[in-house]
Parts: sequence; C-alpha cells; structure tokens
Amino acid sequence: MMAYLGCVLFGLIFLVMSAKSSGAMGERVDRTLTWLHAWAPFSYLLLLILLAAPVVSFKIMHSWPKHVEPEDPMARYRHGDDVLDD
Repeated sequence: MMAYLGCVLFGLIFLVMSAKSSGAMGERVDRTLTWLHAWAPFSYLLLLILLAAPVVSFKIMHSWPKHVEPEDPMARYRHGDDVLDD
C-alpha cells in the first residue's frame, strides 16, 4: 500500500486541479482551496506529505552508505617485485 502512496498523491493533485466543468484558472484555484478547507486536516496532511517527500528522499539518498568495492585479492601480486626471472 505504501508503494502506491506517491502515485495516489500525484493523481490526486491533477484531480483537484482540474475542474469538472471547463472554467478559468481562478475558478479551479477557488475550487481547490474550497476542497482543501472542506477536507481539513486530511487535505493538509496530504499536502504536507507531498511537499516533504522530495526533501526526505534527498536526505535519505545523501545519508545512504557509500558502496565500497571489495579489495581485489590479486592486486598485491600484480606489481610484485619478488617474481623470479628465468
């Protein structure tokens, strides 16, 4: 369920932004604000999640441990000077 939360929020924003009848942008904004206030605090929580998701994902990506390549076991033999010449 949590995997689809971003998709649901993305679709919800377009659903809220588009008016059922074709109208001006101001009418759409008025309907969106009316919907936000009618469904408060649920709508405010959705907006908070939508706005916080990029910040949280940025923090997670930068705090993720860096991948360290394992040491090549043959590296110490590659440049060895103890090789006997025939």
